[in-house]
Amino acid sequence: MRRALVLSLAVLLAGCVPTADFRDLRDEFRQLQAENRKLREEQGRTAKQTDVAKKLEALDAKVDSLRIKQQGLDQKLGEMLRQAEESMRRQEPVAGREEDSPKSAGPAVAREPKVDAPAGPPPKAGGTEPLTVLTPTALYNQAYNDYLKGNYDLAISGFGDLLKKFPGVSQSAHAQYWIGRSHYNKKDYRQAIETYERVIADYPKSDKAPAVLFEIGLSQAELGDVAKARERLKQVIEKYPQSNEASRARLKLADLK
Repeated sequence: MRRALVLSLAVLLAGCVPTADFRDLRDEFRQLQAENRKLREEQGRTAKQTDVAKKLEALDAKVDSLRIKQQGLDQKLGEMLRQAEESMRRQEPVAGREEDSPKSAGPAVAREPKVDAPAGPPPKAGGTEPLTVLTPTALYNQAYNDYLKGNYDLAISGFGDLLKKFPGVSQSAHAQYWIGRSHYNKKDYRQAIETYERVIADYPKSDKAPAVLFEIGLSQAELGDVAKARERLKQVIEKYPQSNEASRARLKLADLK
């Protein structure tokens, strides 16, 4: 019986998993990578470096948005698997009771009447109340949507909740980064620098490291500390010479002269 249920589950999932969404996401990501490479080549040939830098920054935002979409699809798939497994578990006890029911071949034996248990409170309509599962991905997506809408205080609070409730998850470094970016957009540059420094200290290998160094430099420039700003921008170029932020750091250094 269990084998049949597993086969049914496999067929169900094969028909329900949003493979088209995954393919579209993969194709769009590849297209963005191609555009990124093209812009890098264009940057080496053209004198309009400022426009190229802005396009690269826009592409970075698109890549982040695609990553959010992918995490949402992963969450949907996990929820489908959980529901299918719950359905299978509910069916197994019923099948077991039917197979294990005794079949008497002799005369019927009188049994004592079954005493009913005292009646408890009536069950609530609709059966068991569903539990709302708050996952790291759900918290991250909600906070990121607040950031995109310009609700920076809500974004800071949401990313902070993620770091408190789910420390050490894969989204932690990015959550800390977006807290810093929210402070930067609010022009709270000192708090932005403090938050960015935590990313460097706690997640030194994060893919956000180039952006963090670059934006620390921008924050220090906004505070008027040109010497420290130049130092940070040079670190971006030295440590991550092939990154988008290195190209933008070169432009910013030229502006700071």
